[in-house]
Amino acid sequence: MGLCRHCGVGDCEAKFHECLDRDFSDRGFGAVHHLTVGAYMLQHNRYADGHERGVVEFVLRHLDRTPDERIKREIRRRVDGTQRVARRDRDAPPRRPRSGWSSSIADVDLTTADAYRTSVRAWAEAVARDLSRDQSPALRTATE
Repeated sequence: MGLCRHCGVGDCEAKFHECLDRDFSDRGFGAVHHLTVGAYMLQHNRYADGHERGVVEFVLRHLDRTPDERIKREIRRRVDGTQRVARRDRDAPPRRPRSGWSSSIADVDLTTADAYRTSVRAWAEAVARDLSRDQSPALRTATE
């Protein structure tokens, strides 16, 4: 399998699904589920432009803490409600920061829950900071 055109990792989607399996089967892993999903979706250009900035801000605000129940309800309302977070389809063109990605899902360590939480936080922070350095909409497409 070739490298992902969004993040440059081979079979990144399989690793993402492995992360999700751990998130849902072990609370120690699941404590950073909000960061796993946010980082992956941001790095793969899956959020519409109007939502990207809010997700970047959310990730940066929640690096060191799991969202409380109020925030989780708000997330569910946005994701599942009538005004869903707008997402692009899988065929959306790659977008990356001018300086490239400083981390990817390849950097996520699945060996223990502690290693996983640490590495997901580092990856999510890197993705959010990479994007925030390029003041939106100053992101470039991979074809430029």
